[in-house]
Amino acid sequence: MSARDEKPEAEETGAGTQSLMCGVAPITLRDRLGVLAAAPLAPRAAQKSCDMGLFDLEFRCQIDLIDELRRLDREAASQSKPSATGE
Repeated sequence: MSARDEKPEAEETGAGTQSLMCGVAPITLRDRLGVLAAAPLAPRAAQKSCDMGLFDLEFRCQIDLIDELRRLDREAASQSKPSATGE
């Protein structure tokens, strides 16, 4: 029997009945479930941003207390050096 004598298969879809080309198998429920199972996981609800600790972008803009104290100590040390005139 030749390919022209074969009746093409049909597939029911949401858009209605669709004819398939010869040699093309219809998509089964197993195929559809396999695609869904292979898809990456997605959250069920909207995710909140992690604005705490290491990931807090606002915190990175703040001045570090230790660095500020060191800067103040350096400024105080540079201002308290005696001048060449002895003042």
